[in-house]
Amino acid sequence: MAARFTPALPSTTGDSAQTRERRHAIAKDDMTHPFTAFDDLKVVSSRQPDPEAMTLCAVGRNEMYFLPVFLEHYRKLGIEQFAILDDRSTDGTTEYLLSQPDVVVFESNYRYGDEVDLPAHIVDTMLSERILYVWRTIFYDRFAKNRWAVQVDLDEFIHLPLGTTFQDIARILDHEGSCLAHGVMLDVYPETLSDLAGMADQREIDPAATWYFDAEPHLKLRAGKYPKILHHGARARLYHSYGVARPYQKPNKPKPAYRIWWKRMKGSGFGTKIPFYNKTFKPVMAKWPDGAYFKSSHRTSIHGSDRILLPFQHYRFTGALYAKIDMAIRENSYSAGSQDHHLLSNLLQQMRTRNNGTFLYRNSRVLNSFDDLKKAGVSIDIRLQHNQL
Repeated sequence: MAARFTPALPSTTGDSAQTRERRHAIAKDDMTHPFTAFDDLKVVSSRQPDPEAMTLCAVGRNEMYFLPVFLEHYRKLGIEQFAILDDRSTDGTTEYLLSQPDVVVFESNYRYGDEVDLPAHIVDTMLSERILYVWRTIFYDRFAKNRWAVQVDLDEFIHLPLGTTFQDIARILDHEGSCLAHGVMLDVYPETLSDLAGMADQREIDPAATWYFDAEPHLKLRAGKYPKILHHGARARLYHSYGVARPYQKPNKPKPAYRIWWKRMKGSGFGTKIPFYNKTFKPVMAKWPDGAYFKSSHRTSIHGSDRILLPFQHYRFTGALYAKIDMAIRENSYSAGSQDHHLLSNLLQQMRTRNNGTFLYRNSRVLNSFDDLKKAGVSIDIRLQHNQL
């Protein structure tokens, strides 16, 4: 179960007036960097951080289903070092990570679902006070100051054009003067519910299997703004088509029933279109400026490039989904009381009632390479921009 923490304050008993004044000045300064009070990340691997390496940062727990394929995928894209916070895994993830020569393993006394007390001027801009957003900020603070780093979840696989690396993307972003690049989240899926069920006994993800994606533009990049959502993604589409959708609520701030109904009706064009559900963009690559922070897993206090959009394959509908749903609902450790996992559970139940429901719709296409994403208008031609440098 999630817990809530307040940073411990040092005792001032016996302090001189000068010392108390100095403590007050430090505390005031910390208000501009409030996440540092919760930075207890410690290295537990033999490998120590290399400040010069192109680093990928991630947080995970019990991810052996993805890890071997995940590491190999990103090594091929130029990642030289992985910084992974292991949230007390029990499936062999910890031991596997410790055995990898290019992985720096971190631990924390906090848990993934914990909440922390942050200053009001920060809290008002955030989705919630989850330690996860603090961890994401700390990782970029440590590995992306004056250099580029990548940050994704362990079930998210970025696609780049053949022969392109993150070092190439960094040069493009430096050339245009950007400090952040967004990724577009593409939930991939099999054809039918029985195909999904057939994956349940797999020990690890099979990237060579037939994976479909929603082949239509998802986002429009905008200068000085967050990306505009054009298509709400496969999950929102499926929730809507199977009748399980409901508005995503900010944790601890429930809306009255009539406001929920109105938001759902307005967001769906009174039943004529798929309603907004979740953000389909994430800040996946950054050269992190001082004072920046994560407001949620999808928004930061800074805006990204309006030219570079990195598509990533999100393995949500895989054989690991059943165990993920059970764990998330049991531990209540994900955003908004694991609301997404409750919806996923309802979705699978509805699909079963429809005799092996399908995941496909008119724009579903098989995903084989970056070229499939470019053809569908999901990504822009990074190669063209690279060649212009």
